Amino acid sequence: MHILFKTSFLVLSQLLITTANAQLAPEAKPNANTPVYKLKIKPKAEPSPALRYTLYPEVRTQVNGNAAQGYYRAFSPDWMSYRNEKEYSKKQDKWLSISLKELDEKEIHIPQEMLTQLHESALKTYCDWDMLAKLRKDGISMLLPDLQGMREFSRALSIDCRVQLKKGEIDKALADIRTGLTLSRHLGEGPTLIQGLVAVAAGTMMLPRIDELITHEKAPNLYWALTTLPQPLVNFSTGLGGEVLMIDNLFPGMRDMLYSGKVTPIAQEEMMKVFPLLEQINGGPDNKSSLKQMLVHTALVLNIDAAKKALLDHGITEPMLTNITPLQIILMAEVLHYDKTYQNMIKWNSIPYPLARKRIKELDASIKKPEPSVLSPLPLGTFSAMILPAVSRVMEASPKMERRIAALRIIEAIRMQAAFDKAWPDSLEKVTIVPVPTDPFTGKAFTFKKEGKKITITAVVPEGEKPSAHNNFTYELELED
Repeated sequence: MHILFKTSFLVLSQLLITTANAQLAPEAKPNANTPVYKLKIKPKAEPSPALRYTLYPEVRTQVNGNAAQGYYRAFSPDWMSYRNEKEYSKKQDKWLSISLKELDEKEIHIPQEMLTQLHESALKTYCDWDMLAKLRKDGISMLLPDLQGMREFSRALSIDCRVQLKKGEIDKALADIRTGLTLSRHLGEGPTLIQGLVAVAAGTMMLPRIDELITHEKAPNLYWALTTLPQPLVNFSTGLGGEVLMIDNLFPGMRDMLYSGKVTPIAQEEMMKVFPLLEQINGGPDNKSSLKQMLVHTALVLNIDAAKKALLDHGITEPMLTNITPLQIILMAEVLHYDKTYQNMIKWNSIPYPLARKRIKELDASIKKPEPSVLSPLPLGTFSAMILPAVSRVMEASPKMERRIAALRIIEAIRMQAAFDKAWPDSLEKVTIVPVPTDPFTGKAFTFKKEGKKITITAVVPEGEKPSAHNNFTYELELED
């Protein structure tokens, strides 16, 4: 996979996340605006000791080493050959969507050696994808051929978990979920945003299995197992930091000039090398007027004034600008514009999402491609808008997964309270045995409604948005004694 096409891949990653959400439970009730997931639950007390069951490796179980090396070993051609079966992808979709009762484990042939390798890799003490040097060298052209395979690992673990649940092997099912969530965490430690989005898709793919585990008669209460997961499970900080390197690759030396105050001329031929990549990002060259021709025209006409002003305001002096070409002035101003916008992304990523959400939406709107005019066919900020990712889509991906985990914590808190009281609670206020989380996507409480032998838990639509399958959901809990 090619970072160059990351805009389309952001859409693909959203589709992967949506697909994983759709597999939340075979009993899910289709609804275009509000997904409704139905579970049958029974009271279940806290296990003893409380962390007898975990969904993330304990330090005492870890082994020194790099998890990435182990994940790559799991790509062994002998183990991965099962994917060559006719219509295997369709079979996987079926195994992930039918009920456990309908699942025929005899049809499923996932190499246990591959699963064992994944389990062992997830126990390593760290995960280093060894990509920084290559990212510096290749920048936006860097290939990521392993990402699709990592998604395949998540699907294999998810399917095997269902097989283990069908057999009543709860510990093995928990191991599959634990490894899948750890793989998600490790994928998110890669230095690109694409890896973070795939990490969210991989982690979300394991949440349906937690749904099914909760409903299994042999399953423990998972409140503390869910609560002790890393929060957030997927952190985009490394990916946000790594993406900055792409500008250094596209416009070598220009960022250093901006912040060192030492501006030196760059040969026109060197700067021209960026155009083919920018043209591809922009959808390919136009036969009538290529991006290169438009840029040179812009640099030589009116846009030079806006670029000069931006650099002068930044602290670059007029004598420095007289020694470089108009094209270099334009490109340095674009790098500066990119940095200001991108560092706002990093800034707001460090704030809890409900508090940052409004600013993130404003930031997203501000980086839309500027409207060209006859006098300025490529206004300042045009290239930044081409290169910057879809801010809202990236920054809401992890909080959306976290709200699903929070909802599962509430379900387990309800089951724990019912076991203690010998009766189902009538409201969330009656759930006092453990803390009840708020929605990490909105910062508000989940809504709770009890009618007879049914409880509904809803993640509400964020303020100012219309209901869609992506911004709210409901759990319908059928209560059994």
